[in-house]
Amino acid sequence: MVAEAKDVAPDTAARIRSVALDLFGRQGYEKTSLRQIAEELGITKAAVYYHYRSKVDILDDLLRPLADDEEMVLAEARSGLKSIEGRCRLVESYLDLLLKYRDVAVYVMSDIVGASNSSMVTTLQRHDRELVTLLAESDLSLSERVRVLSAIGAMTTILTMSDLPVDELRPLVLEAARDTLGLTKGDPDLGTSDP
Repeated sequence: MVAEAKDVAPDTAARIRSVALDLFGRQGYEKTSLRQIAEELGITKAAVYYHYRSKVDILDDLLRPLADDEEMVLAEARSGLKSIEGRCRLVESYLDLLLKYRDVAVYVMSDIVGASNSSMVTTLQRHDRELVTLLAESDLSLSERVRVLSAIGAMTTILTMSDLPVDELRPLVLEAARDTLGLTKGDPDLGTSDP
């Protein structure tokens, strides 16, 4: 039985986002309705509308924290990446970001058309272009640029391994990134800090 809106828990907005992300991931954005989200939660559609005027608002709220954290990572990197080591730190920060928002990132990659309904997608795309630009600036040799961009590409594939725990996956991905970047295990520049 559907609960009355007055019985809605205070964390309803977070629960709405969680259920919406699950439904978007399983059946796609376009095939998910606010009614389905409400039914999954056992609340009324009116209770969903109390928190979100539309499905797009839910999607925006799902993507906004990722976009905001990407902006912080890029802001730190803009101060200058003058070495392969600086770029390695950016690669590590980006990996931690992907792992933190793995469910959201997996959804976006699997339902690009649905995710594009969000105004946040433009911001995420701009951030991706800036990340590539920062990492592959012309002061690196062609070989170094290819290695850095290969490391980023390899990290995005970890999203397909969403069944593995982060603490198990992170060191393996950092080791693969280190190998791709041509760093030895003794180099302290990548993978020594915790997320």
